[in-house]
Amino acid sequence: MNTMENNYQELAKHFRAFGSAFRTTDVFRDFIELTAITLINQYAFDEQWNERENRYHEIRQKYAEDDFRRFPKILAALIAAVSESKRQGTFDDVLGRLYMNLNLGNPDSGQYFTPYSISKLMSGLVAQDLPEKLDTQKFVSVLEPACGSGANLIAFAEQVQELGHIPAQRVAAMGVDIDVLCVWMCYIQCQLYRIPAKIVHGDSLTCEFWSAWCTSDWVYGGFAQAMAEKVAQEKAADGAEPPSTPASPASLALEEQLVLF
Repeated sequence: MNTMENNYQELAKHFRAFGSAFRTTDVFRDFIELTAITLINQYAFDEQWNERENRYHEIRQKYAEDDFRRFPKILAALIAAVSESKRQGTFDDVLGRLYMNLNLGNPDSGQYFTPYSISKLMSGLVAQDLPEKLDTQKFVSVLEPACGSGANLIAFAEQVQELGHIPAQRVAAMGVDIDVLCVWMCYIQCQLYRIPAKIVHGDSLTCEFWSAWCTSDWVYGGFAQAMAEKVAQEKAADGAEPPSTPASPASLALEEQLVLF
């Protein structure tokens, strides 16, 4: 068994260690939310900071101290799995794979995560002009309207790395999902893989958005402003006149709405 497989086994073992007193699906969800809050509250001192912090302690109260101490161990195992993946020069959808390995897929809603090998194949097919874009543009952007655990965004970033570029400097990723658990999973993995990303909890079909989780590389790399400038430049290139009044959200493309949200 290789190191990566050992890491997956270690992650699964930690979740099963909670025993029959807890449902695995509840433990997994609590771990993901706790981890997302822990990561983002290190640098995003915004109006939602206290709300997130209170939510962290609310979840903590559900567990006895000995049980709660398992969560840092799971996070350490997750970081080890991602670090080993990066050390080997490859990326992986660690949380999506773990979710499916724990049999947490939802057959009623049809929620299954795409195997990472398929995401790599799809990324290669849709990004055939990626080398040219990386040679001519400051950064490349990617939008995933149903991001799930983030496999397609991660695969895109891996393609950028394989071409000799650093994703943290050359990628601006945006993702949307209607399931906030997926939003947290995607955000966590983009943060750990250092992918500049804005992951939005929302509905891509109705263009309703409720919250955004931005990675530290998105925040400190200036990608919010860079994406706003990119959208403005593309509209100018299309010959669009600047509106005399603010455009209604319904008249904007999904990417534009996400940039402004």
